[in-house]
Amino acid sequence: MNIVSVVETDAVYEAPYVNVALNRPTFMSSVYHDTNGYYEASRAVDGNKDPVALKVDNSCSITRWEANPWWAVNLGAALSVLGVLVTNRAENSGNVSS
Repeated sequence: MNIVSVVETDAVYEAPYVNVALNRPTFMSSVYHDTNGYYEASRAVDGNKDPVALKVDNSCSITRWEANPWWAVNLGAALSVLGVLVTNRAENSGNVSS
């Protein structure tokens, strides 16, 4: 079992390097919640890149533990994305895989 946990995702498109993922519609396989709230998919494109913001303002997307977790963003058009930057939670820095 695994989880997807993302603090912020930037999809970079053309100079001057615009984050085309910012505030775009997002989706994920499930939503984790605890006493601090729900860690919804949209939190990963809200512009908050603070990797320790998890418990402060819930600015992180987290799925429940499941066999094949996933997270997606709808960029609204077919784009030639130059790169994707994913910011992981500070306390999970060693748990990153592609």
